[in-house]
Order: sequence, then C-alpha cells, then structure tokens
Amino acid sequence: MTDKQSNLSRRKFIITSATGLAGATLLSSLDQDTLKKSITQDVRKGEEWRVSGSFAGDELKNLRTREEVLAEATEGIEKYRKGKAELTFVDPEGKIKQGLAVDIIQKEHAFDWGCSSAGTLKEDAESEEKRERTKNFVALFNCTTAKCYWTERWHQPIEKEEGNRITKTFTDEVQWGLSNGLRVKGHPLVWTVRKAIPEWMDKYSYPEQLKHLENHVRSMIRTGGKSVNRWDLCNEMLWEPSLRNLAKRDWPHIENVNEILSYLEPAVHWAKEENPDAIYSLNDYGLEVTYTTRVTAREQRKRYVDLVNEMKKRGCAPDAVGTQCHVAGWYAPDVFKRSLNDLSQAGLPVQITEFWANIKDCPDKSLAPDVIKSKLLEYVSDCYTIAFGHKEVNHFTFWGGAGIDRAGKKTEVYDIIYKLVKEKWQTNLSLSTNKAGIVSFRAFYGDYSIRYKDKNGNIRSVDYAVSPHRDNKVIINLL
Repeated sequence: MTDKQSNLSRRKFIITSATGLAGATLLSSLDQDTLKKSITQDVRKGEEWRVSGSFAGDELKNLRTREEVLAEATEGIEKYRKGKAELTFVDPEGKIKQGLAVDIIQKEHAFDWGCSSAGTLKEDAESEEKRERTKNFVALFNCTTAKCYWTERWHQPIEKEEGNRITKTFTDEVQWGLSNGLRVKGHPLVWTVRKAIPEWMDKYSYPEQLKHLENHVRSMIRTGGKSVNRWDLCNEMLWEPSLRNLAKRDWPHIENVNEILSYLEPAVHWAKEENPDAIYSLNDYGLEVTYTTRVTAREQRKRYVDLVNEMKKRGCAPDAVGTQCHVAGWYAPDVFKRSLNDLSQAGLPVQITEFWANIKDCPDKSLAPDVIKSKLLEYVSDCYTIAFGHKEVNHFTFWGGAGIDRAGKKTEVYDIIYKLVKEKWQTNLSLSTNKAGIVSFRAFYGDYSIRYKDKNGNIRSVDYAVSPHRDNKVIINLL
C-alpha cells in the first residue's frame, strides 16, 4: 500500500467512526463491543477513543458562561501577552531626536502558532497547488511538525523492518519547515502503543527492547539536528502501557507513575544528552471531558500533574505538558479553561499539541448546516482565544490542514485564525518621538522591525524584540 492509499484509508476510518459527544447518538444504535473488538484486531490498535462515546460527568457542572470565560481570556491576553516597550533615539553626537516618525512592525510572535501538516520542497517544486498551500501556511503559522513515527500506517514509518531506517519523509519535512523560516517540532519520539512499536521488537527481551528504543530516540534527535528544537517526547502515556507491558495492553491501560517512568525517565535523559537545548513536551489526550467509564478526565489531569511532580523529584522533568484537545467533540469554554488551569498545576508551560475542530463533531446535529458551520468558526475562535489568554500556554498546534484545502486555498477556518493571530493579536504602530526622543508603547511579545528615515530621507530598519524577561528599553543611534 502506498503512503497516499494509507492516508486515505486512515481518513475513511476516522470519518466512519463515531467520535465523542458528536457520536453519542450514533453509538446508541451500534454494538460498542463489536466496534472495540474491530479496533483491537486492527494493526492501528491505539485509536479506541474514537469509538468510546461520551460519559461526561461533573466536568459539565457549574460552568461559567461563554461570555465570562472569553472576557477573562481577553484580559489575560492584554496582561500576559504584551509588554511595555521604550525606544530612545539619539543622533551620532548623542543628542535626542524629537519628532521623529517611527514605524513599529511586528515580524513574528514569541508564541508558537503551529500546524502539523508540513510539506516538502519537492512537492512545492512540482505543484502549483502545493506552492499555494505553502504560501498560505507561512503567512499564518510560525511552527510546523515533522513526523517521525517508529512505525505507523498513516505516515512513512522510520523502521518498520529492523535495521532499515528510513528518515527521508522526516528530513524532507524538517527541511521544508526550516527553508520557510518556521520553527520545527518533531513528533513523536516515544509512543508505547501497538501500532507505534515495530513488530520485530517482540522477539527481544525487555532490556534489549529498551536498548532499541534508546537507539531510536537518539537517532531521531541526531537526524533532526539542533534546528529541530521542539519535540513531543512521549505520546499518550496516561492511556497506554509501559514498554514492558505492551503485550498486556487493555485500553485504557492505566499504569502507576513508577511504571510509566520505567521507560519515560531514561527517555528524557537520552533526549537531553543528545540535544540539551531543545524543548521536550509530553503529549496526551482525554483531559477535558470524561468519555470512558474507567477513568475520568479530572483523574487523568491529576495523574498528569502527579507524574510531572515525580519527574521533577527524579531530575527528569519535561519542559512542557501538552494536551491534544480533540477527544469527545467540542468543549464548553469553561471546560477547556478548567483543564488548562489544572494542567498548569504541574508548574510547567502548557502546550496545545494536537487541536482540531470538525463539523462532524458538533454536539447538536439537529442544527441547520449553515448554523453548524457558524458555530464551528465560533468554536475555533473561542479555543484560540482561551489558550492565548492563559498565562501558562505558549504553544498551539492545529493538527491537520488548519483551514487550507487540498487545492492550497484558504477556507473560513483559516480566515478566522488569521484574523486573530495576524490582525487582532499583532502590534503595528506609527508613532513620533516625544521631547525626550522616546516612543513608548505596549506590544505583543515577539520580534519587530523598527523603521525610520535618516537625515537624507533614506528608510532605516533596526531589529528589536519585546520580551517578558527584560525591561525592553533600548537606545537607537541614528545614522
């Protein structure tokens, strides 16, 4: 089967599965045991959440209104995403320059605005549609994801056959991202689910398996190089078995902290030994709404925090905790905010690692199609706003096309994200220096170009960064 056929097969599987809140009605007329059995027998085993149904409990009690949550997020954006900046302009003799026209132009956000659907330079060279897609991608996002599954049907596996490591798709996606000035995140280094662990590993003893896992982790970081400075270190450890318990998998497979760390603790050390400067995040799902009778979302969030606290004690803490935010349909705004609050108790930055929003996941299928579409756009806007307004969140990756269609064209989902990221949450100002030769302003954290005209009328440009870690006061000497 080709990669393209495999992708189509996976998409068909996803579309025909009943998902979360949106699939609750459909599931009532289906044999859930049969559905789960079919998943268990499939080589993709690890996507049972797609047919779990919804068992939402106390997460839906005593919720604040959408308006209250968004008002709080808006205040948070102003408070946590902006800083005061002060530029003083002096001439070559050190005299202040009064009345100088200055343009402040934001070039880049400090925040990671990501999308997982990386392309390749070869595709761009061969297809006008791909070039259009890349143009639109780069116009909005500053971060992309290069995939490096050890073995997975929907994406080119790294080592499906023992010793035959194929990294071309990964390196092509890395090169595409870097060539387009994007931050690149690798995904994932460790994922202890049957479909992601090569079957050839089964013949080895556990110590040998751990050694092969070490080789894979170190090899991928070396392959990515220092330029890949963001990694999803471990996928879905709250729901899956440890490496040595893979054969005993019974989803949801709830391991205790010590057992999770039997493979995760060494993995952190392997990764940081290879590239100590990279950001390593954990990545998990099912943290917002309860959708299985065996464990609640609240319990999973607590387990997540407990895991990170123990990792800190052992000196193997990750650099961020990630939540996928795509299981169980669409979330009420306060459900999403509560989950971020709980995860932030780990004392680390929080990442939105695999967000998506689809019409088919709308909780109310009785609405007219145009109303559902309108609510989808509202939902996307709400989630981005709530995340950006949360003090601890520093990364948001849309998993999938993020509103860019197969022809490379922008859709309404793209437009709603663009209006937020590139218009509403962007600082571009035209000011004049005061009597002290100063321009003062509040700006979103990020990189800027400061432009002005010299005495000969030529436009000059100076790079400048607004950061939460300094006072942002700079003296600019005029030429």
